[in-house]
Amino acid sequence: MADKKKDNLKIFLSIASVAAISIFFTARLLSRRRPCKQRKSQIPCYLHADLKPQLSFKRVLADNSYSPFNHFNRQPDSVNEKSPSLTHPYEAEITALMENPLLQFSKIPMDGFDVKMGDSYVWVESEPQLSQLAQLLSEQSAFAVDTEQHSLRSFLGFTALIQISTEEEDYLVDTIALHDSMAILHPVFADPNICKVFHGADGDIVWLQRDFHIYVVNLFDTAKACEVLSKPQKSLAYLLETYCGVTKNKLLQREDWRQRPLSDEMVQYARTDAHYLLYIANCLFAELKQQDRGMFATQSLFGYLLLYLVCLEMVGSLGEQIIIGKFS
Repeated sequence: MADKKKDNLKIFLSIASVAAISIFFTARLLSRRRPCKQRKSQIPCYLHADLKPQLSFKRVLADNSYSPFNHFNRQPDSVNEKSPSLTHPYEAEITALMENPLLQFSKIPMDGFDVKMGDSYVWVESEPQLSQLAQLLSEQSAFAVDTEQHSLRSFLGFTALIQISTEEEDYLVDTIALHDSMAILHPVFADPNICKVFHGADGDIVWLQRDFHIYVVNLFDTAKACEVLSKPQKSLAYLLETYCGVTKNKLLQREDWRQRPLSDEMVQYARTDAHYLLYIANCLFAELKQQDRGMFATQSLFGYLLLYLVCLEMVGSLGEQIIIGKFS
């Protein structure tokens, strides 16, 4: 009996010793890892070798607070009865467009449109280049626009690139290098006689207004047109494949658009977003006109108004009030 107790005691002590040794080595291992983990957290995890480009911006129009957005004041010396933060500077022009829609497009021959995108494009990174682009766009009846933003691990983020396409050329505007000079594009984007073509412009309108006080007047949104036409899908990928036979690489959407220079794949992706929009808009507009012949006037008017409401993105319910007034 005594021998059995001794054997049990030996087994217990052996198990206890193994457990103690395991705890000891585990504690030593954790103590070695902890300082390494602390050191690792001090290193920026994204582009840690470069300074944040936004640190060089001199004109920041929206901060990290929750204060109301302050719109651009076209007449800073005049007495405005409304608060500047609630007054859209181009409310009158956009409202007038809703009264008499002016859907103007370049007359691109649909049968002769070359769906193959060439290698030529213009990288805009200086003020003289931006001024030259603004002058060229002022002579167009329509041009296509898209934007790329950087918002990873950022409260607000910022616009890193603007893609603009005319019938003849694609332009990639480096909005990091030109952040403080983007006011050069104010007049052409606000010109009611020039149609700006976007796809899914809701986000783009907010970014352009917030980062640069760029306001879009006279806009055709191909995504909204898809809704009016009851298309099975309204994504840009669907439109590119349906009308142009082009497949889009969606994986590049989450690339770091701050990096310079852009890779060849990123340039191709950015150009694709705007290059085909004028042609697609012409196709959709032709379908809208065809559908309009078999619709009631109020339904047609409502459909066209949808294409403009996004211009008033920062105005709250103004667009909704205009529509209600139309049909009341």
